[in-house]
Amino acid sequence: MTASPSLNWSVEPVTGAARQARPTPLVVDLDHTLIRTDTLHETIVELAFRHPLKLPAIAFSLINGRAAMKRKCADLAQIHCASLPYDAAVLSLIADRRQAGGEVHLVTAADQSIADSVSATLGLFDSATGSNGIDNLKSAAKAKQLAARFGDGFDYVGDCSADIPVWRRSKIAIVAGGRTALAGIMSRAGMETTVLPRRSATLRNWIKALRIHQWSKNFLLFAPLVLSHEYTQPELLLRTILAWCLFGMVASASYLLNDLSDLAADRQHPTKRFRAVAAGLIPISTALSLSAALLVGGIVGAWLLHPPFCMILSAYLVLTLAYSLWLKSQPMVDVATIAALFGLRITAGMVIVNHPVSLWLVTFTLVLFLSLALAKRTAELVQAQKSMRVVKGRGYLPGDAPMTMALGIASGIVSVVVMVLYMFMEAMPTGLYANVGPLYLIPAVLGLWLMRIWLRAHRGTLNDDPVIFAIRDPGSWAHAVIVLFLWVAAVGFSL
Repeated sequence: MTASPSLNWSVEPVTGAARQARPTPLVVDLDHTLIRTDTLHETIVELAFRHPLKLPAIAFSLINGRAAMKRKCADLAQIHCASLPYDAAVLSLIADRRQAGGEVHLVTAADQSIADSVSATLGLFDSATGSNGIDNLKSAAKAKQLAARFGDGFDYVGDCSADIPVWRRSKIAIVAGGRTALAGIMSRAGMETTVLPRRSATLRNWIKALRIHQWSKNFLLFAPLVLSHEYTQPELLLRTILAWCLFGMVASASYLLNDLSDLAADRQHPTKRFRAVAAGLIPISTALSLSAALLVGGIVGAWLLHPPFCMILSAYLVLTLAYSLWLKSQPMVDVATIAALFGLRITAGMVIVNHPVSLWLVTFTLVLFLSLALAKRTAELVQAQKSMRVVKGRGYLPGDAPMTMALGIASGIVSVVVMVLYMFMEAMPTGLYANVGPLYLIPAVLGLWLMRIWLRAHRGTLNDDPVIFAIRDPGSWAHAVIVLFLWVAAVGFSL
């Protein structure tokens, strides 16, 4: 990043001899400055997902002002300050200033208890000041207090337009978050201005946050259309494509909500802490707004497309949220819920093309994905046994692996049997297949693939969701090609 030639601000913080000659006290803001998130949003989200019955008390406290609401939130919710997404550029600036012998102070509109906790966690500040439950220490109020406190001047690190009154009272305006437009405003006002760079969310971050790759699971909606051989009908094909998109929108919204629900746990996880929401690349407010927009658009669109389909999609949403909030921590119930979500997908596929719901097909879907869910859980438990750790937030113990393995393998076998019965009792009598022989080989191929999945689960090497693993695994693609060849042979198409 480079500065505009017409402005006098620089990208990197002031360092070296100039800083040593002028150890002006450095005042640092907290929200979206020292950390790439907002502590008020953090507490509200924590309460919304963990203690929703306390939200009315938060709303009532707003009668006494924003500072009172912040105090109430801080009292009711706990923030794990050590795992918050701290901004590396701001931390580097603080280290430089302290090394030069200057004082560093944390002054924030967040509640005093949060300021104290962050200060104690980092051990970098000479003092920490926050809102006191009565006065909201922000903008003009913060500027007035700092001007009175630091009569010889101070440098201030902030991030938004609310900090402009503070910068006007400071010696150097230091703008966090790479906000060059805001720095330009202060520079044109005649202030010495510095911009601290910050990595923003990329398209890849957004795609991963929305779990676009998980939309592949929704291709299950096309199964009834394909199995009924009605994929040549443009109207039904278009309806199914639209249904797939709407299902994806609602699924992406639920994944965003799940990330918000798991903020604290994700930040303490070795890999999940890099997720865009947990890392502060996507603000909480943005994630909530986008999630709400996707939910409303998905549900309204589903109702306009086909009301019965909308009812199934709504049931999917409710079950997904229940899973995120509670069911995923209940052993065995969690895997049953995952299987039910896939069962709803296949049911939605039947409803969208106005087919009667097939008990055989739904049952096959339920037991197959129950087996796959148990495979993933078994792999996690085997890995936990090897590393002598507990699987957090799931309700399982490492010693539960033999049980999940037995149930999962049994479910896989049942799925193969149900597939054979489905073909014999329902698919073949339709007369849609010219050669029924190849159909009997498809369950055998499915059985071989499940054996491969379960071998990996037994060894603890199944690191992905089995469906995602199948998408990335060449061996799984080979099984899929064989199944496709057998199905085409059964239909009687010429290859």
